[in-house]
Amino acid sequence: MNAFFSKRTLALMAIIQYVVFVSSAQANGVHGRGGLGGHAGHVDTGTEFTIQADYFNIGTSRSSLGNAQVDTSGIRIETEYEINYWTFEFNYERWNYSWSNPELLPFIAGQRIDPWSTFQTFQLGLEYEQEISDRWEIYYYAEAESTFEREMANSNEYEIGIDFNFEQSKSWTYTLNVNWEYLDAEGSEFGVDFEIEWNDHATEGWSGVFEVSSEFPESSISYHFKSPWFATLFFEEGGTNTVRLANNSPVIGMQRGYLEDEYIGIGLRVGYELGHDSYFSVYAQQNSERELSFVDSTGKINRTYQFDDSYEFGIRFAYQFTK
Repeated sequence: MNAFFSKRTLALMAIIQYVVFVSSAQANGVHGRGGLGGHAGHVDTGTEFTIQADYFNIGTSRSSLGNAQVDTSGIRIETEYEINYWTFEFNYERWNYSWSNPELLPFIAGQRIDPWSTFQTFQLGLEYEQEISDRWEIYYYAEAESTFEREMANSNEYEIGIDFNFEQSKSWTYTLNVNWEYLDAEGSEFGVDFEIEWNDHATEGWSGVFEVSSEFPESSISYHFKSPWFATLFFEEGGTNTVRLANNSPVIGMQRGYLEDEYIGIGLRVGYELGHDSYFSVYAQQNSERELSFVDSTGKINRTYQFDDSYEFGIRFAYQFTK
């Protein structure tokens, strides 16, 4: 694999990143204001509506077997409506694939046809906030989503969970998440996540987020300039949800089967703040250890294929309306 960073190196960078922002916080004593991000410092203001739109483009990535290549692009649109202590979400995501030499892919076996071209995701979410004290809050949530190539049947994923949120101070917030998921592709599983937020929504100076997850650790550290500009270094897992492939998919043995396109990303985002939870940003990142993982419709046959590193570029616009 021609990777800038190995998985161990990336994990080490995430740990170093966490140590750096903790050390900076202790040294500088920077205090940011509370905010909605990560459920920290929520203030009931009546109603709020937030919309976030992303466009991303992933450069050419070559299959480790054969000489096939793929370019990927897409959009994400996330909406959130808050009224009193209830939050309603509706999100949409679309992935587009452009192939070169697809007949050389090991899972197509010589067919001169693209394995797929477009995936879509629709997601609905509901959350309720319960204030226990000035420092403790509990969030109960439920989500349902469908990710599919053509047919929506058996493309569903459901999740229910609880977030226990403790705001130690204006600078530090801790969240423990316990969740249960059910996927048509894989059945049910339990998960546990723990997140630390430091100076969330700071208007000046440093802030950061570090997450320890049962799936993948993610982290970010940001610097907010005296002007409305900010910069964020991030480390995260990216890719599609579990996709239900078409009934007539040309992927061998995967008709009505499932796919995940996953990778590890490390990158830099630069943005301009427009107001509370409103901003415009651009980013660039390197994606490594990209894998296409297949599971057949019975859940018994599993195959994974590697793709080379690639670079991703994107833009984001987020805006919050408050009444």
